[in-house]
Amino acid sequence: MNMPYFPLEGRVAIVTGGGTGIGRGIALEFAKAGADVVVTSRKLANLEKVAEEVRALGKHSLAVPADITNKVDVDNMVQRVMDELGVIDILVNNAGTIVRASLLEHSEED
Repeated sequence: MNMPYFPLEGRVAIVTGGGTGIGRGIALEFAKAGADVVVTSRKLANLEKVAEEVRALGKHSLAVPADITNKVDVDNMVQRVMDELGVIDILVNNAGTIVRASLLEHSEED
């Protein structure tokens, strides 16, 4: 087994957009590096599959459906992670949307 470049044993990571593609890949690499991983996106079915893959690597994982454009969903997701895992060490903002404006012109609704 190869040692990870950055050991993350004992850390908790949240990966938004973690149900497919790049997010799934990030979640699995974090688990291989030793982190417990929370995956979140709008579709629970994909999240459950990734959480099972993380668990197969021997790490704790939560699949938490949340729409990151909805503040209430984000607050509920963070509360669940804190209740169940006690800490958030790493946040990967992988989920995305397209809003054509400069960063300074984005509102919370965007």
